[in-house]
Amino acid sequence: MLIRPLGPGDAPAFRALRVRALRDHPEAFGRTPEEVDAVEVLAERFRADAVRDLDFTLGAFDDATLVAVAGCHRERFVKHRHVAIIWGVYVAPEHRRTGLGRRIFLAAVERAKAWPDLEQLHLDVTSANTGARALYLSCGFRTIGVKPRSLRVGDRYYDEEMMALDLRR
Repeated sequence: MLIRPLGPGDAPAFRALRVRALRDHPEAFGRTPEEVDAVEVLAERFRADAVRDLDFTLGAFDDATLVAVAGCHRERFVKHRHVAIIWGVYVAPEHRRTGLGRRIFLAAVERAKAWPDLEQLHLDVTSANTGARALYLSCGFRTIGVKPRSLRVGDRYYDEEMMALDLRR
């Protein structure tokens, strides 16, 4: 399994996997499938990510098929540049329980640690997403707060836990 940063040519596969994630697990993500950017917008974002130190999206490939993703965003404003946010972690169901989720998540953490002056990583996870929550806790993240009823899917509400990893230790 190859894990690498996504580039412009990966935009169609990323979009398809992202739409699948949002459609299959609406309780785990803050967007709907209709809110996913167009392939052209994603390709331009991946092109820009290659030359900046603000964002990256990693993909895991089984042969040539994108099967998992994890993204990271760093604020550009000076007072917030010591914090980055992990987002969009997803593994296609047919590749779960193989350790791939841990591998791509830790790859994102390690890549983010290479950014100068980064002190903290943050992420949000719905409290109902027990598998992801357990993974993040096992990787050293801790809950720093809860946003009650943060996501609404139809008539159901989900709390989101805010988690952080202190990189200064």
